[in-house]
Amino acid sequence: MVEAALMLPIILLLTLSLLELGLAFRHFLTLSFTTREAARIGALAGNDIAADCHIIDGIVEAFGPGDLAGVKIEIFKAEEDDGEPDPGKVNQWMLRVGGDPLVCDTANWEVTENWPSVDRNVTVGPTTELDILGVTVSTDHAWVTGFPPWRGSLNISRTALQRLEPEAFE
Repeated sequence: MVEAALMLPIILLLTLSLLELGLAFRHFLTLSFTTREAARIGALAGNDIAADCHIIDGIVEAFGPGDLAGVKIEIFKAEEDDGEPDPGKVNQWMLRVGGDPLVCDTANWEVTENWPSVDRNVTVGPTTELDILGVTVSTDHAWVTGFPPWRGSLNISRTALQRLEPEAFE
């Protein structure tokens, strides 16, 4: 009995830790997949006027409409040398409280738009290169048990870069 009383808290802590870390890792993998898929969708959309909405639709499809509360989406032009966002060319999207994630408009989504999709370069030329599109998706993962040390939340953020697809040749 004494040995069981001494070992039970340790076994319980290990079991809850494995559960919490497993769920956080699953959330991380889902976010990684979603971000890569969103960047691919954006690369194919090119300079379509609704390119950002196509990206958001892909994220909604991967996450599910019910899981988007608190998800922040950044769509940006990435620098050639380091992949960092080009200042002034970043669009930030966040679902409004009570907003419909399936409808891509300013009534349902808060948006700061500094890089209109029509300004994205998809033309290959001797002096121009295609733009690199970056997508960052970030969200908070709430710990399930609240058991120490798993209290509060963990911010998970993933970024994917993709060169825009060139216009089709005629």
